[in-house]
Amino acid sequence: MTPSIETLSLQAISAFAIASFSAWLTVKLSLKRFRTERLWDRKVVAYERVIEAFHKSKKFSSEHLDAEYVNRELPKERDTELRRLAHEALEEIRRTADIGSFTLSTSALKLLADYSRESGDYDDIHSWQEHLEHDYAVTDKYMKLFIEEAKRDLEK
Repeated sequence: MTPSIETLSLQAISAFAIASFSAWLTVKLSLKRFRTERLWDRKVVAYERVIEAFHKSKKFSSEHLDAEYVNRELPKERDTELRRLAHEALEEIRRTADIGSFTLSTSALKLLADYSRESGDYDDIHSWQEHLEHDYAVTDKYMKLFIEEAKRDLEK
């Protein structure tokens, strides 16, 4: 007995509906995965940029402290270069803090705000060496905390 035209039509429509739904679901899931991967890539870049900025900022106080400890001055050209790098680093951290809510975690943004507040607290500082030690300690502290937060956030 051969199936009727209605049965064949119903089977064809059913197969088409299942195939269409499967294709739609596959595309939907693929797009979601693509967006998630792109967001993760953006997060990695944002975290890397801030960590690099912390490193540049720390380099300023580190090299100046090294010179202070051996009682010498850095060459003017190196001092100028370190100041430029430190300024760029601070601008990168500020820029990321301003626009980072799109990619960085709330905890990472709080760390940047805390760093900004604490790095500007010079109430008990009375010498260049104290300034450098404070700057190095605060920058090193927040760089380590920020790296830990980056690891946590990127593992999600």
